[in-house]
Amino acid sequence: MSTTVLLCGDPQQPSEYMYEALGHLEDRGVEFERMDWLGDASPTAFRDETMSMEAEGPGSFDDGDIAARIDGVDVLVVHKAPVSRDLVDSADSLELVAAARGGTENVDVAACRDRGVTVLHAPGRNRDAVADYAVAMLLSFVRAIPFNHAALSDGEWDQVFDPDRLPPDIKTTNIGVVGFGNIGRGVARRLSGFDPTVLAHDPYVDDEAIADAGAEPVGLDELLERADAVTLHVRLSEATAGLLGAAEFERMRSTAFLVNTARGGLVDEAALLDALDADELAGAALDVFREEPLPDGHPLFDCDNVVLTPHVAGSTRDAVLGGPRIVSADLARWLDGDDLVNTVD
Repeated sequence: MSTTVLLCGDPQQPSEYMYEALGHLEDRGVEFERMDWLGDASPTAFRDETMSMEAEGPGSFDDGDIAARIDGVDVLVVHKAPVSRDLVDSADSLELVAAARGGTENVDVAACRDRGVTVLHAPGRNRDAVADYAVAMLLSFVRAIPFNHAALSDGEWDQVFDPDRLPPDIKTTNIGVVGFGNIGRGVARRLSGFDPTVLAHDPYVDDEAIADAGAEPVGLDELLERADAVTLHVRLSEATAGLLGAAEFERMRSTAFLVNTARGGLVDEAALLDALDADELAGAALDVFREEPLPDGHPLFDCDNVVLTPHVAGSTRDAVLGGPRIVSADLARWLDGDDLVNTVD
């Protein structure tokens, strides 16, 4: 008996890429159907719709096109398309819903649970992409690459010979990694070839595990006081919102800088701007912000010691394929009757 899988892609992760990762399961008797939700939407329209869904849940968003194709479907694979209670209730054959991403804000998990539908997700799909990007930002900032580029573009051949004004070797720096999950460990592993002192803070990871990964476990205050650069790899929650504010920036060295590729809400942006304006902090490299996209006229645009990028740290082709590949592995286990790895409770 064949299994029917509906791949519902979107502009960020089209169904053709889902099929590229999952299509090999046709050899296992899986039949695939494909569609794309908001397939013609502009990047701006898609971003606005999905950000609203993350805040409000899937119930208020149109999944009618999916509902029209859900009859006889055993497995529904989505990226950011909505999976509402009404959709789940209408799907008599549905056994699995898989979100090919880390979060499941677009899936009514409670509705799935009520109907006995298992929910899968794809944690860590872009961990390599984000770790790569964080280290790239950090290294380029230490060596002032974007600032040298800007000066040269303005016609300045700005060579410095005063040792007190020259950047350090990475080997002589202290790098503070806040959050030592998959991405934080990836950052530490990538930095190990440069041989800096890596300080790590994560209250949910044992000191021994941090030390085994080549980092020195420390409290957050000590990390901030000792680090030449601080990079954030923490989930945003009620406990971590505003993790770095005025008091934390006062603890940091005036020569230190901040890298944030995690979530904008981890940082009090007003306090960060005050610290930068007062030369209490050397700068910041930011890929995420409290309000996205950054509105015109935002004061961060006027900071000469800040590098800004538009929330692209996790955007690589391999990251796009990573979610469906993780789902594919669990779907193969399901076909074999084995325990699933990435279920959502």
